[in-house]
Amino acid sequence: MRKVIFFLIFTFLSGSALAAGPHEGLDCLGCHDPHYAKAQKIFKVKNDKYINPRTGKKPQDINALCLGCHNLTEFGGAGIKPIYLHMTHPVGIKPNPKIAKVPEKLLRKGILQCVSCHDPHPSNPNWKYLRVDTKGGSQVGVFCMTCHPAKVDTKFYGVQTVKIFTSMNEEAGKGEFALDDPNLVIFNITPEYIKPLGNFPNSIAPAYTTVPNLPWIYSPNPQNLPPELKKLLNQKK
Repeated sequence: MRKVIFFLIFTFLSGSALAAGPHEGLDCLGCHDPHYAKAQKIFKVKNDKYINPRTGKKPQDINALCLGCHNLTEFGGAGIKPIYLHMTHPVGIKPNPKIAKVPEKLLRKGILQCVSCHDPHPSNPNWKYLRVDTKGGSQVGVFCMTCHPAKVDTKFYGVQTVKIFTSMNEEAGKGEFALDDPNLVIFNITPEYIKPLGNFPNSIAPAYTTVPNLPWIYSPNPQNLPPELKKLLNQKK
């Protein structure tokens, strides 16, 4: 009987420790689409409506992907745990060094983006997909000290340096790396393979763009295709 109880407790704890995050159920096709990509790096969706109140422009790059899901539908998202840029941590901006000492490796062309703080891939075991281990959210200050070291009591947490999680370096493998480690990569500089045809709106996507767990429909409406693709199709007739 004791063995059975121990086994059940161990199974429960193991399952909790290895519990899948919310992105796990999306699989890779929740964010990427190898056949109907809408933006660079075969991103499945992008937010082409929401105006970043801090820049006055639409979301760019990876931020457009994240807000393609994490915003209200009327603001160009899918209504999944919406993020409102007028009341959240700034993104899409160049950090003010008097406010935050952001490591250059966490920026993209000098701009702070969603993935500066989060690695959204399912291989990230950290709370809320943060790049820094916060012990399940109980030590968020350890994460904050990455960019705001003057504001955090490092002695309180017993931490002097932080390590950054990344899944973007396939040569080194997923894991935590020091900021000065050359293996720490949050962006892979690769050709923008589909950029020549432009950034396409979400409307041409198959149904599983925002409902990835329902049966897939690989038949986007031809009338919704971008002019560039229509032109190519007409040339072949």
